[in-house]
Amino acid sequence: MAFKLNDRVKESSSTTGTGTFTLGGAVSGFETFAAGIGGSNTTYYCIFETGTNNFEVGFGTLNGGASTLARTNVISSSNSDGLVNFAGATEVFCTVPGAKIGLPKPEEYGSSSAPKIITVKVASKTAAHPYSGQGSSSAYYLDGLESPAITFSGADSSYKYYYRFDQSDSSNSGHPLRFYLDAAKTTEYTTGVTNTGSSPAPGSSGAYTQIAVDVNTPNVLYYQCSSHGYMGNFANVISNNINGNLTIGSQLRMPDNTSAKILVADGTSYQESALSGDATIASGGALTLANTGVSAGSYTSASITVDAKGRLTAASSGAGGVTAGFVTAMAIAL
Repeated sequence: MAFKLNDRVKESSSTTGTGTFTLGGAVSGFETFAAGIGGSNTTYYCIFETGTNNFEVGFGTLNGGASTLARTNVISSSNSDGLVNFAGATEVFCTVPGAKIGLPKPEEYGSSSAPKIITVKVASKTAAHPYSGQGSSSAYYLDGLESPAITFSGADSSYKYYYRFDQSDSSNSGHPLRFYLDAAKTTEYTTGVTNTGSSPAPGSSGAYTQIAVDVNTPNVLYYQCSSHGYMGNFANVISNNINGNLTIGSQLRMPDNTSAKILVADGTSYQESALSGDATIASGGALTLANTGVSAGSYTSASITVDAKGRLTAASSGAGGVTAGFVTAMAIAL
């Protein structure tokens, strides 16, 4: 099961009432739900009773043969947004609800058992491609669009959003779709990514690459062909994982912004820590060393004491001039 949308999908029906609709065949010039959406999949639908004002827009589920449509959830209708009791001949078609446009980038949940399906085809690259003139002369087309920039949803690691890039179309032969941290494919990204490999290979029925997205997925991923350069584009992710340099426009504010703290690496991350021991740091960044037991001043022929950390712990001036031993030693040497 997967969620799918497609253009020019419309069938007639003689079903009445508020229950599941039996689909009666494609209206002239359109295709069936079986051909455009596929059995056991979900989609948005509209039912219109001809010659009346009765309509219903909702989220529906097709049976295995795509011959019936269950009205899973009504989004809007002529019956105060509830199920409509249809009484005459109707037409059922695939549509995009107004809420999809009115809401800020709404995204249906795609689970591991019912991922969001993205149909992939390969065709010639045009001047509209972001990497026109670079790499391969071919491009990926996602649901008919030439290598669009896309956005992935997903936050909770226990309920990741799954996206399946369907490479069943024969044009995909020799063009395995993979994910990378850069457009040049220096580093492949494999966390949460699965694919059918060579069984079936791209271009064969059932071939796909799938990614599970959560808050730890890098904020920018590139979908590219593993065998050819610059066929795809990138995907944005709302993520805690920054892929690339982070530029701060003003100030970096940490959870604990207590004065006189610094960021210290602990091997896995940077933690806020207060300076302790013999140094303090002011909010302006000035570093102040603690006083030792030695008084400030100049020392002549000094006797000094240093501890194991190199800190001066004692100092005193000695007698001026040279010692008798030094004079005797110099006389013998000469």
